[in-house]
Amino acid sequence: MGACRWRPGFGVVLGLVMAAALRGAADGGAAPAQIPETLEAHARGVLHQIMTSEQSWVRIHAAEALIAAGEGEGIRTYFLGELPRTETSAFRIGVCRVLATTAHSVGERNTWIAKAERVYGDVTAPDRNQAVETLCKLGHRVSGPTLEIVRQNAAGPPSAPMALGLWASEIAGEPHALEGLTRLLTSDNPALRTSAAYALRWLHPADPAARAALARAVAAEPADTQVSVYLLSAALTVDADPAQTASWEAKLKQALFTGTMPARFEACWTLQHRYKVADLPQVAPLLDLPAAENDTRVGAAMIILTTLARR
Repeated sequence: MGACRWRPGFGVVLGLVMAAALRGAADGGAAPAQIPETLEAHARGVLHQIMTSEQSWVRIHAAEALIAAGEGEGIRTYFLGELPRTETSAFRIGVCRVLATTAHSVGERNTWIAKAERVYGDVTAPDRNQAVETLCKLGHRVSGPTLEIVRQNAAGPPSAPMALGLWASEIAGEPHALEGLTRLLTSDNPALRTSAAYALRWLHPADPAARAALARAVAAEPADTQVSVYLLSAALTVDADPAQTASWEAKLKQALFTGTMPARFEACWTLQHRYKVADLPQVAPLLDLPAAENDTRVGAAMIILTTLARR
């Protein structure tokens, strides 16, 4: 998760892309089709180009999309070859996550998890939040000194560390953590509402109260905001209200073309499981956006590769 300033000029470009992609449907016909194999190759090529050229967290996102698409071994080899240089980079925690995900053994995975835990325990580290977020995304159940830090942050004042602490606490089986995250959905701070929705999407809780709270949060949030996209993504993922599924999905698909870049990337995480092969021509133009929009390109590639894999 990260901040991204919306650029009005790019909104025009996205509007033109969307109009071109959807014109056929509006006229009663289909959007221009591409051979699935060609589209798959293009999506993979975009991800490889971003992974090898970017020197930011976007390269981690591209690598994780390739891992999900079955290229884990190659990605592992590539990232191991970049050590130790990347272990001091701004995205060093992402490197830990990639190598933990592609580890050959539990011991190797735990080595990278331990590195993330050490960063989280370092109060001077600028990427402490990224470290605990990575532990959460890896589904790691913290214990010992790391759990004590998580508990302290979860019990602190409303903040990003507090939200992340609650997320880690829920994975660790701490009482009332899910309730705490759910309460943040009604925070006056939009960043905290976003953080809560993001965590709940990853947690995918079966708890009826959490699902109902997400449905209420979607209804209460003003439309066309970045927060609303994160709430929609989470609500769809947990099936918060089946009666609203079609409406929520349509809104999330609209946000893929009109939202901020972080919002579009978040939408892709949920939409990758909801597009059909016949709909992919609508998404394909996003692969060719400018490099400044690489996270959107990664998200589009995720949708394409996940959808094609379900054929």
